[in-house]
Amino acid sequence: MGTDAPWRALEAAAEGSAEKTPSKSRPSPLVLMLAAAAAVAVVSLAVAAFVELRPAGQVEVVSGPGGTAGPGATPSPAMVVVQVAGAVVRPGVYSLPAGSRVADAIAAAGGYSTDVDPRAAETKVNLAAKLQDSQLIAVPRRGESASGSSGAAASAAPSGPLNLNTATAAQLDTLPGIGPATAAKIIASREQLPFATIDDLVTRKLVSATVLAKCRDQVTV
Repeated sequence: MGTDAPWRALEAAAEGSAEKTPSKSRPSPLVLMLAAAAAVAVVSLAVAAFVELRPAGQVEVVSGPGGTAGPGATPSPAMVVVQVAGAVVRPGVYSLPAGSRVADAIAAAGGYSTDVDPRAAETKVNLAAKLQDSQLIAVPRRGESASGSSGAAASAAPSGPLNLNTATAAQLDTLPGIGPATAAKIIASREQLPFATIDDLVTRKLVSATVLAKCRDQVTV
């Protein structure tokens, strides 16, 4: 068969077309870098949107002893306020952390003074007891006890009115309407500031006006 046969012409045309078809070119490095940067940006936007839409965490609100604190606030430690009276170096009112003991309150008041009755203090003052708010701690002096009772000499009633600035707890306890706790408060108050008048008992809120009326003729300053 000759080369001029129809199929030979077709084969030649096909071979020529194959030689002229250009090969596919690969993307340039710049195009690849731009595509990668675009993909990173899309992922970052998706993550940011997820974080923005996620519910916020819960913040615990702590209530302090003085009221409700704000979110994230540190609660104040609970405190108790007590009065230390009698044979201590610095009688007065003290604030101590809740859970403190009587020994801690006495230490805050400077410890026992030189006129303490060691035997009475050992039996009448429980150093291991936990403090209660508004508690009165009366440390007995020589000749008196924490409960207001004492020996016969100390408990003997004087011939005249009691001097509020010098009377013992046992003597004050004999007055109408005044018990051991009130007697200890009177002594603690006069140690901070001596009484100028009998009415100071009411002014300092140690006794009521009714109680003072009952014992007015039995006390002096």
